[in-house]
Amino acid sequence: MRSMIFVLCVLSLVSPLYSQNTGTITGFATYTGGPVSNTAVQARNLDTGAVHAATANLLGNYTLSQLPAGKYQITATSFGFKPYERADAVVVTVGQTHKIDIPMGDFISLDTLGEDRISIGRMFLSRPAAPTGPVPRTADGKPDLSGLWNGPLPVGAATPEMPDMLPWAEAISKQRVHDNLKDAPSARCLPFNVAPISGFLNRIVQAPDILVVIVEYDIPGYRQVYLDGRSHPKDLEPSWTGHSIGKWDGDTLVIDTVGYNEKTWLGESSPHTTQLHVTTRLRRIDSGHLEIEATFDDPGALKKPWKTKGVASLAAPTDEIFDFICNENNQDVEHLVGK
Repeated sequence: MRSMIFVLCVLSLVSPLYSQNTGTITGFATYTGGPVSNTAVQARNLDTGAVHAATANLLGNYTLSQLPAGKYQITATSFGFKPYERADAVVVTVGQTHKIDIPMGDFISLDTLGEDRISIGRMFLSRPAAPTGPVPRTADGKPDLSGLWNGPLPVGAATPEMPDMLPWAEAISKQRVHDNLKDAPSARCLPFNVAPISGFLNRIVQAPDILVVIVEYDIPGYRQVYLDGRSHPKDLEPSWTGHSIGKWDGDTLVIDTVGYNEKTWLGESSPHTTQLHVTTRLRRIDSGHLEIEATFDDPGALKKPWKTKGVASLAAPTDEIFDFICNENNQDVEHLVGK
């Protein structure tokens, strides 16, 4: 009993001492006066390179606590907004709380009708609840991934990992953002989904020797994943969507895609090279949820592989994928003025 009391006393002394050796940054992420919830805020120590992360709550408040004293670079990102980077470093001092509000930049689409935050948010947040029954299986006992799936919503870390780019790629990415993404492939009616599953509707049709994905809001609008044991062609010509083969790892389908050209973008603005190698893992959690994990590996543009993870949900029975003929109705180009 005495030893327990002694430990508690020691801990009570250590905790205040530790907190006294650190400082705090807190603030409010906002856009035209309103909160920007789920903003991912990072503070990078300019001396050690250590990165501390936090996510703004529904009211836009964030807190980065227990920061060792030093100079920090503050950056922030939120879906659809231009990334924020504070011009000057924040000097954190021991025992002090520093208030740093974050004014997020323009919404990428400039809130044009149909591409405004409310419409996009409604699209993702109004999905019906998906069933949670047992995983359906094919005649050979494999999980059946077939179905019409809503694109995956992020899971895992509160602050999603962003591509860690080499200097040349980071410079291009920043310039693209500065130019309001005016040269994005999607704005020019060119293919833009690098992974085989998009963020919108995806119809998966599974057979023993092939898996086909019909993708909404995409060009060319489909993906083919060969499951017949073939390898990638040795004389593979680079293409917009690459060449995909798949194999089963237990109940997880592992899709291996190579042979990309350099014309698509990773994420919102990151460039890549023809060395890009994408590994996608599909695992049906239950009858209504599909876990999707993608790893983007490109030693020509990335310092390390970039990983994303999300869960897709089964769409409503009445949903369907309509034509996406971008070339016939492209109203973007005349408005893409850049800077």
